[in-house]
Amino acid sequence: MKCKVCDSQSNYFATAQILNKYDISYFQCSNCGFIQTEEPYWLEEAYSNAIAMSDVGLVFRNLMFSDITSKLIFNFFDHQSKFLDYGAGYGLFVRLMRDNGFDFYWFDKFCNNLFAQSFEINLDAAENNGFELVTAFEVFEHLINPSIELENLLKISSTILFSTELLPPENPKPNDWWYYVLHEGQHISIYTHHSLRILAERYDLNFYSNGSSLHLLTKKELPCNPFEKLSNQQLKKVEKSSLINQDFNNIVQKYFQSNSVNSVNTELSLSPCLEASRLHRPLNIIVDGVFFQMFKTGIARVWQSLFLEWAANGFGQHIIILDRAETAPKIAGIRYRSVPAYDYSNTEVDRQMLQEICDQEGADLFISTYYTTPLSTPSVFIAYDMIPEILGANLDEPMWREKHLGIAHASAYLSISESTANDLIKLFPDINSEITVAHCGISNDFYPAPLGEIIQFKTKYGVNKPYFLLVGAGSDYKNAVLFFRGFSQLYSKSAFDVICTGAGYLLGHEYRELAAGSTVHSLYLSDEELRVAYSGATALVYPSKYEGFGMPIAEALACGCPVITCANASIPEVAGEAAIYIKDDDIDAMTDALCEVQKVKSRNILMAKGLEQTQKFSWSKMANIISSALIDATLLRLNLREINLVIFPDWSQPEEMLYTELANIIKTLTTHPNRSQITLLIEHQNISDEDANLALSSVMMNLLMEEELELDDSVEIVLMGQLNSSQWSALCSQIQGRIKLNAENQACIDQLISDHLRAYSIETLPDLLS
Repeated sequence: MKCKVCDSQSNYFATAQILNKYDISYFQCSNCGFIQTEEPYWLEEAYSNAIAMSDVGLVFRNLMFSDITSKLIFNFFDHQSKFLDYGAGYGLFVRLMRDNGFDFYWFDKFCNNLFAQSFEINLDAAENNGFELVTAFEVFEHLINPSIELENLLKISSTILFSTELLPPENPKPNDWWYYVLHEGQHISIYTHHSLRILAERYDLNFYSNGSSLHLLTKKELPCNPFEKLSNQQLKKVEKSSLINQDFNNIVQKYFQSNSVNSVNTELSLSPCLEASRLHRPLNIIVDGVFFQMFKTGIARVWQSLFLEWAANGFGQHIIILDRAETAPKIAGIRYRSVPAYDYSNTEVDRQMLQEICDQEGADLFISTYYTTPLSTPSVFIAYDMIPEILGANLDEPMWREKHLGIAHASAYLSISESTANDLIKLFPDINSEITVAHCGISNDFYPAPLGEIIQFKTKYGVNKPYFLLVGAGSDYKNAVLFFRGFSQLYSKSAFDVICTGAGYLLGHEYRELAAGSTVHSLYLSDEELRVAYSGATALVYPSKYEGFGMPIAEALACGCPVITCANASIPEVAGEAAIYIKDDDIDAMTDALCEVQKVKSRNILMAKGLEQTQKFSWSKMANIISSALIDATLLRLNLREINLVIFPDWSQPEEMLYTELANIIKTLTTHPNRSQITLLIEHQNISDEDANLALSSVMMNLLMEEELELDDSVEIVLMGQLNSSQWSALCSQIQGRIKLNAENQACIDQLISDHLRAYSIETLPDLLS
């Protein structure tokens, strides 16, 4: 038999009777001393009680382990992180650790969770693969294959704190040592210090032990053996705030949410009525300007154009740009906050920094120009393209890893084309499929140049013939080779030059051979020069295999330049009917298109259609679409449905009257056949969130207990929290009606609700709901 720790030969060691009925064999490794049983066919019977009946030390052991673990984590690890107890049994240890202030969670394959309910973890979920430390007390001796189990544990944490008794030096047989626990039959793996060290070396871990029962495997290089510091009482005192109150409030809140009460900011403490209107509270949207630090390409132009539009139309008052290392464009009318440069090797620290800023600024929403994310503030992801995913780039590169984290973190999504939106949904089918598409605009700097400017441009760069233009041709997917192969077949190719633009673009030897007889100019042009280059070109040739948008096509059309391209991805959205389309592998079609575009009639038609097509794209249109989507994203927490109703209670009326009327409305809605389509919004402008939640909770509790009201699959009931005027304006268009109350906040109704929103009494409400 092979050793399950080191793969060396294991020899027969002893025979013993387990469960008072089965005679089984034990084997010991000749190398590491690890003891294992024969194939454990009896385990199903042994685990008929997940916790052994003889385990009378369970409570004392959990108290001891919680004290030890608290001290070790507080002194040697990030005690603010998440932790997992693996093989957590009844959950007593998890509850004790949470009472001590540590964010612990529960997992056990065999045992029911009694003490840590609501803190169970699904280890298959990707978000649960980042624990600072995993505990596994009295687990390792139960493992059938320790190496495989340890490998699985290391996928969720690089630090394992565990307990198991080490085999004593006298090498006792099963009948001579209590830890074999023969009458229970669950201890099938007995370790030595040497066997645990071998496991540590196999997975490149540091190994620390107290020499008997407590052990630590970790990637982290600790300054000393933590167990020695522990035994010598040399560790700092643990100073953490208990999570017991937070856990209680969360569980109460989940109870009400499961019964269709969903409120915002629900700490159960009373506070005085609010004096100022909440409509004047700022709406704060954080925009991480990280792209300006990294690149100066098209995405930077997109965001600078959006900022300029928002500064002009007033939406800029809601924007706070995070200026990375002073690289963002400075635009009057927008707030800035200087932050350190982004570093892909320090992303976790960056996330924490972003969250701190969001908290300090009271951010309602976060959006990044390039894939950064905070920890918890709701975020919007904007998709420019899915080139790495579609074309098979290495998705383990930090840039794409952070992109995917951004997609996973987001609660709403934007895209610069329908094609990119469709690709995003195909590649990430679990995300919200309602993606807002906002096509890019075209800068006013791109327009047809007069002949004099074209002549001056050609003279400057030594272009002596008519020319075809390739923009950004350096990447393989841009498919420049198709142009050069088609161009090589052109009978009149010697009558043309070729201009290739793009930072760092160098023409390959193959391309130069295909263009023999013509001059190929590789140029890096400013936007002003690019406008003239478009204007003077015989055509922009853009045979790309994939685009997120296709900005060069839009710019060329705006400059009156005919376009030859391929109907791939987003390109038809941009070019419409204003381009000559060919297949991206058809050389003869390319040659034909290069001939066709020289004909005066064809050129005139293409140029006219192109100028018409570009009228569909503007930065103001894009800015308005995105600003509306961002405001809508701040309303996602309201859980709007097909039927959204609003009430405006007068919270100053006697409690008995208020509670009776609220209960009547909620009962009517929650017993209606269409209740699963309804969201009830409750305005509470002149009362705190906490007081409103307390009142609503009392109403719901009364309905649940005294009325025995069934609330499964029921109406969403949402306290709206603080909304400003922009949010109210967006929300009103999604509300189907107002429910009239006997006592209402009339001033608030007059201020917020337009005349077109119909009001329903409790008696006429069924007309709307049906």
